[in-house]
Amino acid sequence: MISEQAARIQELTSRQQIADVIHAYCLYVDGNEPEKVAALFLDDCVVDYGPGLGGPMQGAATLVAALGPGLARFEATHHQVSNLSVTFASTDRATATTYITAWHRYPGDTPDAVLYGQYHDVFVRRHGRSKRTSR
Repeated sequence: MISEQAARIQELTSRQQIADVIHAYCLYVDGNEPEKVAALFLDDCVVDYGPGLGGPMQGAATLVAALGPGLARFEATHHQVSNLSVTFASTDRATATTYITAWHRYPGDTPDAVLYGQYHDVFVRRHGRSKRTSR
C-alpha cells in the first residue's frame, strides 16, 4: 500500500502530465503537425470536434487523415487554454475540462475566426504515460 503522501505526489504528477498533453496538443495543432497530435491519443481513441465538424472519428490514424486537410485550409491558428479541471476516477483514469480560445486565419479576404469553447477529455494511463482516449 502506498502512503498518502506518495499518492498525493502521484496525483500531482498525473495532473501535470495531463496539462502537458493538452498544451502539446495546442502546440502541434498550431504547428500543423497532425502526426504529433495523433501521438497524444490512444490508437483506439474517439475524437469528436462537435456539430458540423465531421462527427466522431475512431482511431488515431483517422484523426491524422482528418487533421491534415482540415488544418491546411488555414494560414495560421493559435490555441490558448485555461481553467483546466481534472477529476480522477482512479489512479489510471481521469476526465478533464479545459477552456479554449482558438484563433484561425483564413486565406484571402475571409475574416479571421475566433472560437470559444471547452475541451472535454478522458485520459488513461498506459505504460506510465497519460494519453487521451476521447475528446
